[in-house]
Amino acid sequence: MTTLIAIGGAVDFEEPVIFQEFIKRAGGAKARIVVLPQASGVKDTGKEYVQVFQKLGVKQKPISLEFRERPKAEDARHIKAIRAATGIFIAGGTQMRLAFTIGGTKLEEELHKAYQRGAVICGTSAGTAILSKVMLSYGAGGATPRERIAQFSQGFGFTDKIVFDQHFRQRDRIGRLAYAVTAHPGLLGVGVDENTAAIVEDDSRISILGKSAVTIVDGKNATASNIAEVTNFRPIAVSGLTIHVLTPGCTYDIKKRTAHIPPLVLE
Repeated sequence: MTTLIAIGGAVDFEEPVIFQEFIKRAGGAKARIVVLPQASGVKDTGKEYVQVFQKLGVKQKPISLEFRERPKAEDARHIKAIRAATGIFIAGGTQMRLAFTIGGTKLEEELHKAYQRGAVICGTSAGTAILSKVMLSYGAGGATPRERIAQFSQGFGFTDKIVFDQHFRQRDRIGRLAYAVTAHPGLLGVGVDENTAAIVEDDSRISILGKSAVTIVDGKNATASNIAEVTNFRPIAVSGLTIHVLTPGCTYDIKKRTAHIPPLVLE
């Protein structure tokens, strides 16, 4: 099974249910976790995550690959760490740092091999954006899709069926995700709120975990748009987008394009 855990950012360290799920899926106490802190401009980001995972019961000390220079992505020690990993955590920050530092290197190649053999890939914030092949690299907030509201570049491409966005409700990013899907109607837009995760299994099923919601924008049945004609950051029109707002416990079938919302148990 392949597993991606896409976190919207701002994970609650006091109630770390998402981190606990990541550790569980990566092997529990026996998990071998590697942290990629390259997106962050904060020096000790990797070390902080190592401490978090240790506090949550990982017995073998996680490894943080502390480099920021692209040539070091070819380092044999870093490759060896990825080859042994059962879980890989990609920290937040700026996704273009990840794209430049690791994209197209031997390390990225090994990340794909690890993913295909069953290592769990977990990202938060920028680490979520980089998971997909088409990556939202920059953009503005707002409820209305507008020309040039978003810029795209190539992510790591663990999935070519989804384009992720993060800090979704908190930064009002529905407009740019709608634009992304209108520009790429074959993709599923997955906007993840903070302290929430979209767990993608076998590129076919999404389950929701955490405290808020995941917004799914589906352009498969879109019927019309003026996206090709609009200029000067003006609003674009689009008809036929399907939107699902899913909360923890809900699931989504990527192949059937259907959501399952379980009955709410009242306390």
